[in-house]
Amino acid sequence: MSARLTGLTARVLSLVALALFLGVLTGRPELFLVALPLLIRLLSVARDLKPPDYVLTHEISTARLFEGDRLTVTVTLAARSRVPLLELLEPLPAFVELASGHNRALFSLEAGERGEWTYELRCTRRSCFTLGAVQARIWERCGLRVKERQHSDPKAVRVYPGVAPLRHVPPPLRTQTAFGNYVSPALGSGLEPAEIRPFAPGDPLRHVNWRASLRLGKLYVTQHHPERNADVVLMLDTLSQVGVPPATSLDLCVRAAAALARAYLARKDRVGLIDYGGVFRWVKPTSGPAQLERLFDALVAAEPVFTYVRKDLALVPPRVLPPEALVIALSPLLDPRFVEAAGDLAARGFDLVVLSVSPVALTRAMLPPSPLTDLACRLWALERRAQLAELRRRGLVVLDWSPEQPLALALVPLGRRRRRTAIAG
Repeated sequence: MSARLTGLTARVLSLVALALFLGVLTGRPELFLVALPLLIRLLSVARDLKPPDYVLTHEISTARLFEGDRLTVTVTLAARSRVPLLELLEPLPAFVELASGHNRALFSLEAGERGEWTYELRCTRRSCFTLGAVQARIWERCGLRVKERQHSDPKAVRVYPGVAPLRHVPPPLRTQTAFGNYVSPALGSGLEPAEIRPFAPGDPLRHVNWRASLRLGKLYVTQHHPERNADVVLMLDTLSQVGVPPATSLDLCVRAAAALARAYLARKDRVGLIDYGGVFRWVKPTSGPAQLERLFDALVAAEPVFTYVRKDLALVPPRVLPPEALVIALSPLLDPRFVEAAGDLAARGFDLVVLSVSPVALTRAMLPPSPLTDLACRLWALERRAQLAELRRRGLVVLDWSPEQPLALALVPLGRRRRRTAIAG
């Protein structure tokens, strides 16, 4: 615990010096009598008084939440000795704002008393930060000296990206052999009826179609379509971004990736992630509730990292990028290296879908309105339309997603078209 003099001490000392100076200059003893109590009080400050004894406990309501959710912080103070005046302050990290209460409190407790301080925080953007560093300032009764200390009880908090509900997602063109929610055109064990054929030795009796058998006079069995799952890899572009947090192009892509990951995992698919940026990071495709948490942790840490090095997706292990996986690339298509990487995946036979968030509206929101800004954005929109048309001519499936448009609405046309062309894996 460190002690220091306050600004009031300097003012009192100046007043004492002025009274003594005037007393000597004018020869009036009453000025010495005025300065004497103040001088005695200043001399008492030099004594090192015993600091108050108390216990501070810091608690948070949850360690994981989503963008826009509220977090409750509770600080409990138990005084073992008299606490004359205690000031507590907890600094707030970036992208966190007060929803109710204050992050500063004052306490004055007698021995054995308890005090509680509660306030709520609103987390406006995905982030990972630490709470629990409470700065304490103990004021003496006269206010001439203050003692400071810091209570450290670190608690990590992760703010996951907001997840929009998705009822329909782009179905994969190729499925895997594990059980899932996609009906395969292949014949096998399943629930979806396919065709009826004559009974053959070895067919299980539970597949016998008794209605057709009684009508035709011989045994017939019903064949079914098996239900399969798929491998889905989300490829996130972290080479560049535009916009103002928390509404940058990368933030929108991260929220879309989180929504797609939760939707596909709910359909029993295996979902993975590739962070395509200055540093290659990935999450191996798998399924289950734990995988959703791993994906969210990776999306929280996604930040733009610029590099001059051209990244080659051939360096990604096959277990991270399975050959028959559905790859959904999320990007504003600002960096040509990401466009080339997407074209390379399509040329290698991957089932690729490019979901491109439009950077034009995000940039327009950053700039002050003017005729020049409007003209530049209109020209950029025309160039972007030509870029998307060129990618479609090269055989890539590209979805143009406007920031004002819900993600589910942007995925509807693709879902209808792919359901008609899905084939067995």
